[in-house]
Amino acid sequence: MPEPIHWQVGDSRVMTHEFTHQELETFAKLTGDTNPLHVDAGFGRRGPAGGQVVHGMLAASFVSTLIGVHIPGHGALWTSFQINWRKMIRIGDTLRFEARVSAVQAATHTLDLVISGVNDASGEVYLDGKARVMMIGEPQEIRPSDLTGKRVLVTGASGEIGGAICRALAAVGCRLVMWGRNPERLQQLAQSLGEHAASFHAVDLQDDQQIDAGLAQSMNEGGIDGFVHAAAAPLNFVEVGDPLNQGYLQAHWQVEVAAFQRIVQKLVAGMQPGGFIITVLPQAVLDAPPPKMSSYVAAKMGAWGLVRAMAAELGPKGIRCNAVSPGLIETPYVKDISMRVKQAEAAGNPMRRLCHVEDVANAVQFLAGPRSAYINGVNLPVTGGARMP
Repeated sequence: MPEPIHWQVGDSRVMTHEFTHQELETFAKLTGDTNPLHVDAGFGRRGPAGGQVVHGMLAASFVSTLIGVHIPGHGALWTSFQINWRKMIRIGDTLRFEARVSAVQAATHTLDLVISGVNDASGEVYLDGKARVMMIGEPQEIRPSDLTGKRVLVTGASGEIGGAICRALAAVGCRLVMWGRNPERLQQLAQSLGEHAASFHAVDLQDDQQIDAGLAQSMNEGGIDGFVHAAAAPLNFVEVGDPLNQGYLQAHWQVEVAAFQRIVQKLVAGMQPGGFIITVLPQAVLDAPPPKMSSYVAAKMGAWGLVRAMAAELGPKGIRCNAVSPGLIETPYVKDISMRVKQAEAAGNPMRRLCHVEDVANAVQFLAGPRSAYINGVNLPVTGGARMP
């Protein structure tokens, strides 16, 4: 896979070359082009050319050198080339060859170049043209790197799922930057993680100013290598037509979608290849939504759409974006769901139990780690087989 294109329109490279009699003889022997116009001084003088003429393709070969060595350099492959001969090149002429980028096609790893060959002494244009060049790099060897020392931002860290994710990432050497709404629980979690707790911040994701301040503080402490969005607005159970549902939808949208996007937008500028972004969704984005949860499910569906778009746009930068979608989990977040519903859910599951927070945390740990280096744009069901994609 080629390296990402770093060339821009207007970039250029130059080389000069003086043409010699020996080069003409060598080129004639190599190619078999023994046209006397090129190799016989007497023939050239007697004809309208007025002397020996350098092979046109010998001159063009130095354009090849310019492209293959200087712009774009190693791995360059011509796909098209057009050249116009303006003046005859003579033995002893020194030409200044220049290639300038006129267009960049990042998707196909190609550059369009404008070519010129100017007499270094007189400034006259001897040749000009254009070329399209494809960049072909060596296959990149994937060398999985572990997560030791990686700084990972986790939102919702003061909740049950977020705390479990922090513990799972700490177990593989990550240093956690933890955000949540409960500073006491964050402090307790930080103390339990010891050296793996880089910092913790009480941040309300419904407040853009707090998000920006938290990001500035977190990034001033060091770079962010990964981001796990486990935060969610409080869960409410109302029908779609209930007037209260509009406010609940706005709250979920702000926390699960708008804040998610805002944080990613700030982080990706400094995130290096190998970085990751993961969000926690519910099984409901994969199946028919449960009743009276439209605001929560709609926001989570929006977050899943963001993950897909991020995976497509950030993948070329080496940043992977994925999601996990667990089934019903027994945590305080779903305290208002009846015990009967939970029992029925467990009984109907192939593994005969509800999801545990550790199940979610282990899935996040996997998606963050080196064994998932080629997994991008995936929503991993953590459902015990209740949902089989």
